[in-house]
Amino acid sequence: MDENRSIGPNHPLFDEMVATTSTVRIVRRARGKKNPEDVPFGSPEWDAVSAEFMRDVHKAMGGDPDRLKRLSL
Repeated sequence: MDENRSIGPNHPLFDEMVATTSTVRIVRRARGKKNPEDVPFGSPEWDAVSAEFMRDVHKAMGGDPDRLKRLSL
């Protein structure tokens, strides 16, 4: 794997990624939505919650969540 494509603790954007996903988790919980860790791993519900979570993360990063829906078809 290309080392420049890997995002780990030493990557300059790692802290930003952690902060963004943490914020999304807090906002989702405040809105009464589940996060991936709230449902059994690998279940159909986990798949749905994880996809919704990733759309929310994408939106928090300034992306268009509707574009993700179109790409997953």
